Amino acid sequence: MRLTVLGSGDASGIPRADCMDPACACARAHNRTGPSRRNSCALVTAEEYSIAIDTGLGRQDCAGLLLTHYHPDHAGFIEEFSGISAWGPDDGLSENPVGEPGVDYFPRPTSVRVVAPFVTLDIGPFRCTPLPLNHPIPVLGWVVEWAGRRLAWLTDTYGIPAPSLAWLAAHPCDLIALDTTFAPGVVRAPLRGHGDIATSLAALAAAAPGRGLLIHIGHGLQTWLDAGGVELPAHIAVAEDGQVVEILGRGSF
Repeated sequence: MRLTVLGSGDASGIPRADCMDPACACARAHNRTGPSRRNSCALVTAEEYSIAIDTGLGRQDCAGLLLTHYHPDHAGFIEEFSGISAWGPDDGLSENPVGEPGVDYFPRPTSVRVVAPFVTLDIGPFRCTPLPLNHPIPVLGWVVEWAGRRLAWLTDTYGIPAPSLAWLAAHPCDLIALDTTFAPGVVRAPLRGHGDIATSLAALAAAAPGRGLLIHIGHGLQTWLDAGGVELPAHIAVAEDGQVVEILGRGSF
């Protein structure tokens, strides 16, 4: 099973428009001395069958689409996936859509099939299980299994809520990709909804995957990482756009 990280950035991406923080300046420079990051999304492939997770970069060559939620950086290109089966959460807000202040939000498209947390679906060769996450609107992370191998894509969450963490503890993952938007010490109201370094490392330690990837990287966190940041555990790394991870089995890549 193969995971392709199509995008590893937060809603603003890196470089962010009109931002001259060091991370954005480096990504914008002619010689690209720092990484560029597009909206977080991924592609999972096995047996020549692919499913996309979120629509951040637009149409992909895939047979299915798993949506985490309906903010535009995760579902904004849904119209480009016309004809492709899609699954996502029941937002519960279709008649009165709301979201974080200053963030556009739209109701669940009628083409998206509603899924229930912890109810496993068979999609092509994959078994896919949605897990509820911590965010101001309903968000589901996705666990994808194939041939005894298991990965989790958990974006737009502050840590991992207890019921989902319990599920992960009972179903150990070879890889967990987890939202880590902020550097330490960031004051943001509400901070809950996106992770920071300490929260993400604690959640990954509790879930104990074979490998961890930090995703949904914000430009402030990137600046902090570029300045030296913190030494991460050997099995945890910051994801990069275009990164391909071959999952060969528990702890093998």
